[in-house]
Amino acid sequence: MQTNNHTQINISVNNKKSILPYAKATSLHIKKLMVEHEMTYDDIVEKLQQRGVVLSSSNLRNKVSGNALSGGLFYLMVEIITGELSAHIIVK
Repeated sequence: MQTNNHTQINISVNNKKSILPYAKATSLHIKKLMVEHEMTYDDIVEKLQQRGVVLSSSNLRNKVSGNALSGGLFYLMVEIITGELSAHIIVK
């Protein structure tokens, strides 16, 4: 049983390592858009609430800084910031 649990933990760790460059790229893209469009987390939180998504400014900041954005939240934020539902991201 320990081997199976240990294997699952290794898979989870490896998955996180594999996904991390993409998570970092999405977070950096959001930060870049925020600067380009002069938007704050408070601005985005207000617009998210208008669409039925309730998050605090600090919670949203933690999601972005912690590379923990879901795909749906990422695209919703892109649309709120830019008015478009597309993003060109370079993963390094």
